[in-house]
Amino acid sequence: MAADRLEALQSEVRELTAAMRCLEARVACLEGRAASAAGGAGALADAEVALPAIGIEQGTIGLVGRTLLVLAGAYVARALTDSRLVPAGVGVGLGLAYAVYWQLRAEREAGRGRRESAVFHALAGNLIAFPLLWETAGRLGLLGPRAASAALVGYSALGLAVAWRRDLAAAAYATTGLGLVTALALLVSTRDLVGVFVALLALAGGVEWIAYRERWLALRWWGALAVDVAAFLLAAILGRPQGLPEGYVPIQAPVATSALLALPALYVVSLAGRTLRRERPATVFEVTQGALAVLLGFGGAYRILDARGGSAEGLGVLGLLLGALCYGAAFAFAERRAGQGRNFYFYSTAGGLLTLGGVSAVAFGRTLPFALGGLGLAAAFFGRRFGRMTLRVHSALYLAAGALETGLLVACVRALAGEETGALPPLAWASGVAAAGGWAVLATDTRAPRSGWGRAPQTLLAVLVVFALAKALQAALWALAGERISGDPGLAAVTRTAVLAAIALGLAFCARRGPWPELGWLVYPLAALGGVKLLLQDLREGRPATLVLSLALYGAVLLLAPRLLKPGVRSGS
Repeated sequence: MAADRLEALQSEVRELTAAMRCLEARVACLEGRAASAAGGAGALADAEVALPAIGIEQGTIGLVGRTLLVLAGAYVARALTDSRLVPAGVGVGLGLAYAVYWQLRAEREAGRGRRESAVFHALAGNLIAFPLLWETAGRLGLLGPRAASAALVGYSALGLAVAWRRDLAAAAYATTGLGLVTALALLVSTRDLVGVFVALLALAGGVEWIAYRERWLALRWWGALAVDVAAFLLAAILGRPQGLPEGYVPIQAPVATSALLALPALYVVSLAGRTLRRERPATVFEVTQGALAVLLGFGGAYRILDARGGSAEGLGVLGLLLGALCYGAAFAFAERRAGQGRNFYFYSTAGGLLTLGGVSAVAFGRTLPFALGGLGLAAAFFGRRFGRMTLRVHSALYLAAGALETGLLVACVRALAGEETGALPPLAWASGVAAAGGWAVLATDTRAPRSGWGRAPQTLLAVLVVFALAKALQAALWALAGERISGDPGLAAVTRTAVLAAIALGLAFCARRGPWPELGWLVYPLAALGGVKLLLQDLREGRPATLVLSLALYGAVLLLAPRLLKPGVRSGS
């Protein structure tokens, strides 16, 4: 019985081998070449001779027909596997080897100048390998998720290498597109989040290397879109407080966060290579994908660590390191080279945002406002010392973030709107003092612009100082006569009006006497705010005695402020 089964197996193998030879002969005929009959019945000849007498034209229809025959040959391995004549693993290996063979034939054809034939060979290999990987790993479970991802990366690398070596753009686009789609399909079917994400990172890295060599830049959008989708899913699913859903491949939090942080690392390296080494200006893709990579990488890692009870201090240190590197790239490289203006603003902005995020992760609680205030004052000092407009802007943003973090800004706005906010903590007043110090450093800088957007940092800090001053004056008045004012809504309204009037007139007076035009720019907005407050609060809650004072105070502002401002406006212009 065993001998009969062995003889039947040998017979089946002989028939399949004969079918393969027939298909090879047909393919060789369609290519305009004939295989030599020498070499015996057991091997195909390597020597090929032209067949001018046949006169077969290799048009597109002929190439399509040849590709269909190649795909038919792939089903030989499938038939061997389905009939259990060979083990499943061997059948998968035969199918992948068959796809690799056609990729190598594509390289050979392109080397001989038959580029269209080479593209069809590469496409045939892709149509064999990628569906095979998805089916065997995702549907049949013959390959493990990690093995399928590794095979997908290896085959894609081969396809891109062939396309790169022979400059086959169509083959590169086909290999990249089918590889990315197959990877996402494996993500859905195998539920191996990290394994497939790493495979997509490898594919995106290959595409970025190609873009670094100035070829097929549009492929970068494809790779970035696929890896961003995978990163979002990885962060969203692994960051669930209740843990992974059933059926997903388990993964440790440190491994997942490391994988996510590889995303910004990849695009930071690619961006630095193109903008600093090759001195190319930052493109829309690089700005957009760089921001998304940092957001998804750091944000996703923070979400996972927060859900698993991990510490985010390491993320903060990494953010500070990247921020320092971006500042260095902006001021040490981009600023000193001609035509690098766009890169300078990109790197300096990235440095500021990364530093802000890193400080927020490392310094938390009561230390965060001090850290933000220190950064703001340092940026103001260096901005004045070296005449850097970028550092002036960053100083204002750091100090504004500190005021927002301590609740000073929100409390001041609510107080001016007539809400009871209670006493502010000392940290809030410390952030107000830091904002005043930053404004004093920048406002007295004689090299700073006197008008336009060049005064935007000083103006923002002046707004913070005005809000803090208004809150301080109101708190002082409430401390002196708090019970009486709190029990009388009309008196409380006129007290707030008096605070606004005093600050508006004080700003107008100071704007005339010092080199800080932004103080004068705030007078009329404060007057407008006072008018809105008069209509919505004083008239509604006041009585005749308090309305007399409110109207008198508001009228005095409208009468005196233009007179106080007139000399300052002339000198500033």
